Order: sequence, then structure tokens, then C-alpha cells
Amino acid sequence: MTAGTILIVFSLFFVYAYDIYDFGFTPDPMSDEVEVVISDSLDIAAASDSSVFVNGTILPNEGISNSLLALDGIKMDHVLEITTSLKPYVDFRFLAAGEEITVEMDQNKELVKSFCYKPNPVITHKLTRNIDGALEYELVSLPTEKRQRLLRGQISTTLNQALFDNHIEPSVAAEINGMLECIVNFRSDARKGDRYSVFLEESYFEGKKLKGGKVLLASFEGKRTGYKVAYLYTDPERNSAFNAHYTKKGEALINAGLRLPVDRVHVTSPYGYRIHPVTRSRTFHYGVDYRGRIGEPVYTVADGTVIYSGYDGLNGNKVVIKHKDKTQTFYLHLNKRLVKNGQKVKARQRIATIGNTGRSTGPHLHFSIRDPKGKWANPMNKRMIATQKLEGERYARFINQMDEIDDMIREYIAKERKLTEYTLFHLGSDKFNTREIEIRPN
Repeated sequence: MTAGTILIVFSLFFVYAYDIYDFGFTPDPMSDEVEVVISDSLDIAAASDSSVFVNGTILPNEGISNSLLALDGIKMDHVLEITTSLKPYVDFRFLAAGEEITVEMDQNKELVKSFCYKPNPVITHKLTRNIDGALEYELVSLPTEKRQRLLRGQISTTLNQALFDNHIEPSVAAEINGMLECIVNFRSDARKGDRYSVFLEESYFEGKKLKGGKVLLASFEGKRTGYKVAYLYTDPERNSAFNAHYTKKGEALINAGLRLPVDRVHVTSPYGYRIHPVTRSRTFHYGVDYRGRIGEPVYTVADGTVIYSGYDGLNGNKVVIKHKDKTQTFYLHLNKRLVKNGQKVKARQRIATIGNTGRSTGPHLHFSIRDPKGKWANPMNKRMIATQKLEGERYARFINQMDEIDDMIREYIAKERKLTEYTLFHLGSDKFNTREIEIRPN
């Protein structure tokens, strides 16, 4: 009798939850299918020999659909299946050119066996065909280390130059600039020698800093401006429209901004060319689709007058509002309409609920803007906020969060001082000077 060989393979899988806020992609709490795992290897090339792997990246100024279609052997049906399976879990606002995508196909390139989208070294959004024949989502996340960094300096030329000198990457510098420009008039009030402070939370993987960061605080102090500061407010709901920076009084930094039309911001189809999920043709999408549950509120983005409230064929239940500057905003596929023709409405007033009416593949709000000249505008280019001022439970939560951030800064400064004392002691000096940010009482 021929002796057999028995191969025993022990595999241990660790399932755990990990905060991935910094990377712009969050598993949607509306689904129970999200699975977060640690994996020693994300190399999907070790799959069956019958597989063909097609590798690519997100193309500049293109969405995921067009980036997939550019890959060899990828057909329209493949694109629709991948994007439909992925969009409940990935907010397509945050796609960036150069991010990796990989499609695993059968040898004939007829069937998608798996798909991976990797926005950074530690996060992989993976779809795998299950025993029922559907593409099942999995979030693969590697552990990262959170570190805080306090930047302090004087304005000698411009704020941009000061941030560049502190090695702040452009996307984070743009966020800091945007915050401070809302509370300081740099053209008339900023002076050479004025001081700024920024407190960041950044993520590291295997000792290397990952792209991006969370701006917890930004402040400015000058001869003419006095002391100005803004803090980050974090709502319990990850994708909450209220997640933003506010003054100590809970006031929004943008005074004249439009209101967001939903409470939870998750874009499933941005403005621009896309593969239409129903017609399967490449068409221009003249708005933004926000995912939501049927019955969740829809708000008007500014004061105005309702010029249409009714059912409109492929658009389903529809509301159109004309605003003071003659701009019109459109709200489509609604479940219920709560306003009538000719009715006056206020910014952030509830006008409808999210639905799935008309030609729609799932519950969502299609929101679009037409300018006074009749041309469609990209809503994602508009500065939009949820509220002018935090109130009630949100403001109480914000006060606690400001205290926590101030405590973190004090702890950071204490460690910095201790390190300086230690270093100078070994250099033979008992004198040192560290620049400190003043933590103002709430």
C-alpha cells in the first residue's frame, strides 16, 4: 500500500474593529455585512492557477467605473457588478488618482472572481464571489499607530509657506488654510510676527507616516486679530453632516455656506461621467447621489420658494426650489414630499424624505444645482454645512471634546518639555526655552 501524505495547515484569523477615520473610508453602519480583519498578507495572486489578474489604478479625473473600463478585458457588466457591490461601503468622493485596483477573473475573463481596491497601504476594500454567486464585501485593515503633532510658528511671509516649512502635505495645509481664512481676514488683519498653532493626529504604519491627517485644532494670534481658534467636532455617527470645525461657541466657520441636504454624507455617485446602473451606458451625471434609508429627512440647502412638488416619471417624487439668487436646487427619487408649490422654505428645513421612486436601483437622494444661467453646477464644489451653530446635545458633546483636545495639547507640551530637559542635561546645560501654545479656558 502506498503511503499517503497528510498536510495539516493551521490558520488563525483575528477579527477586530479598527478606526479608519483618517483614510476617508468608513464601513457603512447601515449594513451588517462589513467584516474587519487583520491579514498578514493581502497578496491575492496566490489564488487558483485558473485565475487571471488585471491590475490598474484610479485614473486622474475619472471615477471608478471609467478606471475599470480602461483595464484589459473588463466589460460593462463587470463594472456594474463591482460598483453596485462596492458603493454601499465606499464613499466615492474620496477616490484619488493612483490608488490601486485589482480584478481577479476566470481564464476566459467572463466572470469576476474577486476585486480589491487599496486606497493606502493598510486598507483594502475586497469583494469575493461567495457560494451563492454574489460578490461579498470585506474590509481588510492592518493596525496603525496614532500620533499627535503640535506645530507652532510665526508668520514671516505667508501661512502657506509656514505650513510648507513644517512639512505639512498640501491636502492638510489646504484644510488648515480654509479653517483659518474663515476666522481671520489675512488680507487686512494678518501681520508679520503673528503666531499660528495646529494640533494634528496622524497615523503611522511600520514606522512610516500615512497620507493625510486629522486637524484637531487650528489657532491664530495676532496684533490686530486677537486670539482665534477652531476645534474639530466629531459626531457619534461617522458620516454625520455635522462632523466639521467650529469656534468655541459652536459656530460654523462658514457664515454663508449652503446647508447639506442630508444628515449622513455618503456619496454613491458623484457629479460627472459614469456608467448608468440601469441603462448601462456612459452618461453624464448632473448631480450627486447620497445614500440613505427610506424615510430619512431631506433638507433644503438655502432659503427659497418651492416651484415644483410632484411626481415626475423617471425622477420619481421630486421637489425643485428656486432661491433668492435665481439658483434652482433639485431633490429626486423622494419617498414623501412635505412641501407644496409656492411654499416659502428656510435653509435646512425638512422638505421631504429619502426614497426609491422613479428609475432608481436603491434608496438615495439625487441632489443637483442649476445656476441662474440654466447651467448645471457640481454640488461637490460648493461649501456646504449642516448647521450655523451646534446646539443641545451636540454642543454639550463639543464642549467635552474641546476639553479633551486641550488636555492632549498640555500633555504633549509636558512631554516635549521633559524631553528638552533630558536632552539639555546630557549636553551639560540647565537652561532651555520651549515655545508653548496658550490653552484658553472655555
